[in-house]
Amino acid sequence: MTDGAEAVWAARRALMEGAPLTFERLAQACRLNASALERTARRGGWKVSGVAQGLSRGERIGRLKDRLLEKAERIQLDPDEDQPGADKAVSELSSSVSTLLKIFETTRDEDEARERQISSDANIADLLDKLDRKIVELARHLAERMAGEGVFPGGDSDHLT
Repeated sequence: MTDGAEAVWAARRALMEGAPLTFERLAQACRLNASALERTARRGGWKVSGVAQGLSRGERIGRLKDRLLEKAERIQLDPDEDQPGADKAVSELSSSVSTLLKIFETTRDEDEARERQISSDANIADLLDKLDRKIVELARHLAERMAGEGVFPGGDSDHLT
């Protein structure tokens, strides 16, 4: 199989195995140009997921939060509980809000862990930098001492005369 064919099959497999659907991946799986596919989708008014649009997880959560808030405000503006489907709308909104709260909790935990890791990495980098400077300082001190005593690596100082 050629490299191009392997890439096409890899993209198809990734999609089948649940990889996020992106314009690039879909275009590769279909042997299309990603830019052309994206333009066609935009012109055709395709409903495109946040992942395919390249939105971050935080941006997608924010978008979902905005939609849920709009639904809640619509229900609040027209609170007629006798209206057909009102109970279902409230129930769906309640379920969506619960799901969103779980996502927020998970995301917050992941963000905190990421921040701790970044801080830990920075501390380690600082420690390694200090250690590196100390090694250089000790090496210079040793080199000065050896030069002062006439000791050279690999033998005597006789080979210099």
